[in-house]
Amino acid sequence: MSSTTCSALAREQREPLAGTASQALGYLLIEQPGSWGRDALTESALDAKLGARLAAAARGVDAKVLLTRRPGRHPRVAADRFEVALAHAGPTPWIEVCHLTEGQLAALDPAATTQATPPGLGTRVPGPRWLVCTHARRDRCCATRGRPIADTLAALHPEETWETSHLGGHRFAGTMLVLPHGLVYGNLDVAAATEVVTAHLAGRVTTAHLRGRARHRPLAQVAEIATRRLLGQEGIDAVTVCEEPVGTPQPGGDPVQVIAEAPGHRVRVTIAARRGQPRPLSCDAEAEAPTLLEVVGTELLG
Repeated sequence: MSSTTCSALAREQREPLAGTASQALGYLLIEQPGSWGRDALTESALDAKLGARLAAAARGVDAKVLLTRRPGRHPRVAADRFEVALAHAGPTPWIEVCHLTEGQLAALDPAATTQATPPGLGTRVPGPRWLVCTHARRDRCCATRGRPIADTLAALHPEETWETSHLGGHRFAGTMLVLPHGLVYGNLDVAAATEVVTAHLAGRVTTAHLRGRARHRPLAQVAEIATRRLLGQEGIDAVTVCEEPVGTPQPGGDPVQVIAEAPGHRVRVTIAARRGQPRPLSCDAEAEAPTLLEVVGTELLG
């Protein structure tokens, strides 16, 4: 891949992954085959007004609405019924799948995905789902790096693998969201993605490519990953963040401390911010200097 793409530049500069996962407590996933425009919800075969309404409803309730499709050829299709998956990525994660008409989908409140109990609209499925971003119109890195991953995983896990619209963080392509746990991975290639999937099925998290857990804010994402690395904890639910500070430290400002726990241990993670090198954070964007979060200390408290 050209060294001028956003993902190549981020890798060359070794930009930290921890703390970069887009935040959400719940996900509304709408199967929509065919091409997606830059704004997938309003520029696809999905009714634009419906897509805009769902996106607006999700913004205030800590939920995300994504379009999904099976890997492979993508003929543009206007559906009369939609396969819809609702997923909750909180401490008691779940996925529920149903088939809805356009009218039923229009009446659906994305806030249902943020509840600890599924709404009972369809069938509860055990998961997981592998959602690989292949949203080419949003950024070409997502397609170039994401599609080989989606195709490979689909061959191995055809029922669980889906392409998805924008997950956030094009420069970390290939990116993948693992539901229902809300684990977001980045800098993936085919081999790394296969490793992540194999580990997850065995109940383990792969910290080398983990951007964070979506239900946490950035500092908590960093603290969880740092605690896992310090203690060698790989279990999916082995680490709990006890305190989630609001906001982030400023470059050159005072570090922030976050407390996390694992079985038999309590850890204080100290996190600072610095300014990265200016560069395009998306392939079609102007250069800017990102704020990077870095662990400057970890201390066992017990």
